[in-house]
Amino acid sequence: MTRRNQPPQASQPSASSSRQNDALQEFQARRVQRRLDDLERTNPTDIPASSFVPAESSQTAAPGPSQQLPARKKQTANVRRILYNKKSLKDWIDELPAEPVPPYLSATARAPSTPPRRICSSCGYFGAYKCPRCAEWSCDRVCMEVHEKDGGCGIGR
Repeated sequence: MTRRNQPPQASQPSASSSRQNDALQEFQARRVQRRLDDLERTNPTDIPASSFVPAESSQTAAPGPSQQLPARKKQTANVRRILYNKKSLKDWIDELPAEPVPPYLSATARAPSTPPRRICSSCGYFGAYKCPRCAEWSCDRVCMEVHEKDGGCGIGR
């Protein structure tokens, strides 16, 4: 017994699979072309586009779907000039004069007006005693013993 809404099975798979293959090939060609256009936009001046033109023998050998792509719209002179003169950050940095050193390379902090804080290396409180071996500060004798026992100065007892 056959169902009412069931499609015919003999002719359906071949037509459907060919349409799927055509759609897949068209999608892949569009994706490749879009990626190539992106690459051309990001780096237009390195290699001239004329170097990528295939030889005459390869064009006549195998006609395929890649030759059926529509021609690209011609760029105006102003757009070509802008794309040709586009500079990267490295180009801008290379053009900077070498003699006056940029301030971010020669900037130094002045000496502090207050002496460095003496903070206990064990608990973080104000340090009153200095370790004779490593010159770290401790707030009292208990923290000094912890410092010596745990090897805070690199030498454990």
